[in-house]
Amino acid sequence: MKSIEIGGVSRIKIIRCLVILTVLFFGAQQIVMAERIPTTTEEHNWQQSSVHYDTILVGEHEYTYWKNFMKRKRTCTISHRIKTVVYYCDIHNHTKVETFLDEVIHSEKHRDGH
Repeated sequence: MKSIEIGGVSRIKIIRCLVILTVLFFGAQQIVMAERIPTTTEEHNWQQSSVHYDTILVGEHEYTYWKNFMKRKRTCTISHRIKTVVYYCDIHNHTKVETFLDEVIHSEKHRDGH
């Protein structure tokens, strides 16, 4: 069976092109109808909504110390205290979150620079 050609182009290629153009046309309309993304020039009424703290174990290290004229070793665990602040804008119904490293906590008090 011979395929029908129009101006040297097969019928299947024409149908494929029409399908692609239809998808692109309706897809472009969907993009135009998408919700507007706010710009950075808009004024917000940010108010602090909540503050949350988390402590995360991040590692450990050994340190040496002297006791009764003998050199000893201990293990110190290191934790990070993370502060998370949540803000809310009642004008746009938006939220934003800021996260800070609030404190580095060592389980042992030592003086070797760690």
